[in-house]
Amino acid sequence: MIPWFHVFLFVLSVCLFYFAFRKGVRKGGRLPPYDGWIPWLGCAIKFGENPIDFIEAKRRQLGSVFTLKVAGEHITFVCDPEDFHYVFKSSKVSFPKSVQDPVNKVAGITRKSFNEIHTKMHDTLKGQLATTQLSSTCDLLFKKFEHFFGQLKENVDPQQETDLYGIVRSIMYRSVIHIFFGEGSIPVEKEEDFLDFENHFMTFDEQFEYGTRLPVIFIRKWAASRQWLLEKCERVVSLCTKTMPKEPKDKNIFQNLLPLIDEDNKANWSLLTLWAALANAIPLSFWVLTFVYQDKKVLGKVQREIDAALKDGRPITESVLSEMPYTLRCVMEGIRLRSPGMIPRRVVEPIVVKGYTVPPGHMLSVSPYWVNRNPDIYEDPELFNPDRWSDWTPGSIPETFIPFGGGRYMCPGRWFALMEIHMFVAMFFHTFDCHLTKGIPDFCKLHLVGSQQPLQNCPVTLKPRVIN
Repeated sequence: MIPWFHVFLFVLSVCLFYFAFRKGVRKGGRLPPYDGWIPWLGCAIKFGENPIDFIEAKRRQLGSVFTLKVAGEHITFVCDPEDFHYVFKSSKVSFPKSVQDPVNKVAGITRKSFNEIHTKMHDTLKGQLATTQLSSTCDLLFKKFEHFFGQLKENVDPQQETDLYGIVRSIMYRSVIHIFFGEGSIPVEKEEDFLDFENHFMTFDEQFEYGTRLPVIFIRKWAASRQWLLEKCERVVSLCTKTMPKEPKDKNIFQNLLPLIDEDNKANWSLLTLWAALANAIPLSFWVLTFVYQDKKVLGKVQREIDAALKDGRPITESVLSEMPYTLRCVMEGIRLRSPGMIPRRVVEPIVVKGYTVPPGHMLSVSPYWVNRNPDIYEDPELFNPDRWSDWTPGSIPETFIPFGGGRYMCPGRWFALMEIHMFVAMFFHTFDCHLTKGIPDFCKLHLVGSQQPLQNCPVTLKPRVIN
């Protein structure tokens, strides 16, 4: 039998070596993780309670480069804008490798399909939605918005409260689905069909991150909504294939992507495209409306600009949008305040950041949410102030403004997103007087992927504007 004293000495020696190793590593090359006290889980429980605020708390405690161990994953955050090039421009990190497993789990796209097709899909979409190609898409989107705004204007009751986010979803979901997949591809025209779609898509979107991590047995409602959406996407693929025009200019966005996709994964890629088209621009449009309607001075300036641009019932074109620069600044400011919590890249070769070596397998990440609250970049960062964009040149993206990501795999639909948000909010401000009866709702800090969602409904009263 081994004497207990010897066992005690052995355990003490191991502990001393462990802490000496951690201290030495911190001063030397590799960055030690903040791993909590639970093996494998690390700090997952604390992190999961409020990941956005947890990131900032650890930055303050550990410095501008730090690693979190979260459920077996090592996530190294880079917080100094001078170091963002390591995340977005280094050949030692990979965007596809950072998302291929989550994409497989949430959309069912096989790793083989993703690795073979993703870059082609990205580049094709980037070409389709480039600023030089948006003119016809802008015209078509305006017609769809005009149709649904007309319906809302006819049916609105100025005496009755309604949920602003629900209104935004009702108009934008329907319009954007038409632009990306074609008329009737997903039945959303009838109210009952739309409500069915809305329910399943919101469930899929709100639990998207859980779908990347948890077994289906723990998220059965999410899995059921994913299956419902996949069945609709099978219909999308069938209709887009049957109605495929000969000329590329006559195709909808997804029809131009279809030839790139292997047969077994077409519905899955359709689902991923649907999520990307709806999950960010629509909540951002909502937030821009709330910020502006809550600030009467900004609202007055916005409405004067829009009324002048849309005088005599002018349709909104790219040229007309350019006559509303202050409204676009409001869009940029809304995006700044509701940016994603994290954008990752997978490290594929050792990379040194501020003297620390980040090993292969780690996620190297930035937090656009906190970058956009850096007081060294934005004075009074929590204040909604469109004038901070007065010196910004539309058609460009500032280096430190990273809600769309950066580098080779920056969001391919960023210019379309800016255009659709700009157009939608301009039409809303022009069409309605809106009162937020309970102010701006809180936003959810549980999710890191994409724009933040409101935690509560946003009750408003609407009435059509009378423009002199």
